Amino acid sequence: MGSRKSEDDPNVETIETTLEFDADTHRQPQPSEGFIKLIQNDSVILIPRPSQDPKDPLNLPTWHKGVIILLVGLYSAISVLATSGLGAVFPYVVKDYPDQATRATDLLIYPTLFMGIGNLVSMPLTLALGRRPIFLISLLMLAVTGLWCAFSTSLTSHIAGRNFLSMAAGQSEALAPFIVEEIHFLHERSTKIAWYIGVQAAGTAGMFVATTYIVPQFGLKWWYLIITFISFGILALSFFFVTETMYNRADDPLAESDPDQKPTTRESHRVRPEIYGPRTWKHDLKMFHYKANWSEVLIFYKQTAQGFCIPSIMWLLLLNGACLGVYVYHASTFAVILMAEPYNFKSAWLGWVQLVQVLDCVLLIPIVGYGSDLLVKRLSAWRKGMFVPEDRFISLALPIIAVILACVIYGQAGAHPEKWHWMAIAAPYHIGLFAFMSANLVAITYSIDSFPKQGGALLMVICVGRGFISFGLSYSTVPLIDATGYDGAMNILAIICGVLGAITIPMYFLGPRFRRWALRTFWAVDKSL
Repeated sequence: MGSRKSEDDPNVETIETTLEFDADTHRQPQPSEGFIKLIQNDSVILIPRPSQDPKDPLNLPTWHKGVIILLVGLYSAISVLATSGLGAVFPYVVKDYPDQATRATDLLIYPTLFMGIGNLVSMPLTLALGRRPIFLISLLMLAVTGLWCAFSTSLTSHIAGRNFLSMAAGQSEALAPFIVEEIHFLHERSTKIAWYIGVQAAGTAGMFVATTYIVPQFGLKWWYLIITFISFGILALSFFFVTETMYNRADDPLAESDPDQKPTTRESHRVRPEIYGPRTWKHDLKMFHYKANWSEVLIFYKQTAQGFCIPSIMWLLLLNGACLGVYVYHASTFAVILMAEPYNFKSAWLGWVQLVQVLDCVLLIPIVGYGSDLLVKRLSAWRKGMFVPEDRFISLALPIIAVILACVIYGQAGAHPEKWHWMAIAAPYHIGLFAFMSANLVAITYSIDSFPKQGGALLMVICVGRGFISFGLSYSTVPLIDATGYDGAMNILAIICGVLGAITIPMYFLGPRFRRWALRTFWAVDKSL
């Protein structure tokens, strides 16, 4: 028990148990070891270790980090709206293509697929070129393709424009949360990602309400133009405030790889502008901070392929896909059910139903965001300061139970609307979204906590994988309803979510072994593991 020396580096110790740790060690804990010292002498250790350079993104002032969360959240919100917002006003879209109604459904189906393709193309480039240029180029592409769609003169051109728009929007799934993660420490990541998702969901909900009024009154052209104007506005603000978040701390003489340095806490951390030079606007506005390293692209794709072989990552992908499947099912059918007998909802009312998504944010941020960070700190203190990434899984308990109940209630209300209040449709719809956002938050945080150097590739595994799952579900929704009815289809999804939810328990205990196996097999962090 205790620790042993690595064959690769005699200065690096490998923790053999989560329950024992040398409390007197002064070595900065390494996330790559899987088990991390997070609490020491009642102080939270800053992981990763920030350098003393003011230009280190971890040293950004709190207000600047908050602005970055707001801007990437708004980018994600407008991306989600642009790719999925047509569903609520699709009858008005079809009027523009009266003889091509069936083919017009491609405007709704293909965006999810092309968002995944956008991730596959762009995420590797963030390692070769940096996060800032890819993020800004994505925003510019989103605005330009919005103009394309607004002035398209045929359905073929409209579909093509939306496909490229969706590729630009794809970075809202992996790159945007990756940027948020990179400017925050391990003990606060869940909270900050919850705020990011909250901005995204609240922004999308508000603009969804506006969509139900804009399209019927002013037409689809102005809807796209408004999206374009907002995208240009976010682009202008992002140019000034979304700085490069990729930073090589290994070049710092006090880097986290130095085994002789004491752990860094809020109290002990100091920024040294007199040594490294101050952070300046000239530095922040620079587009490319690193020389292009194209070999990183191949490494990224290799790490992505390896990510599909890690059981805990694959399980999180499937859980995300299942929760997304429930949300896609609800989003595709709730309007049809509510507008029919006996509810007789008007089209405009659907936007206000969508606005209730704000309540999902109200639940997500304190329960899964702050709650997860608070829980891992408490459990780390109980383990004599040791943090275990699988502690994040505990916060999945409420969302998993909630999504199962939401499936059952929604299915019964959809099959027998005369016996149920309309809230039996609206409430499960939002509960399903809460479950998906929670699963997404945990998957993002766990992946980067467990494999910080491969975090970008693993985020792409989860985000792109679930996108392809969603694309398949988009095609299967109507046939599944026709074959089994609303109750039968939702019971199937409830069972799938229940099985994947039950796997949380063995995954909590087996996760450390899977992580150590992956580190040893794929990335040779410590061959003696």
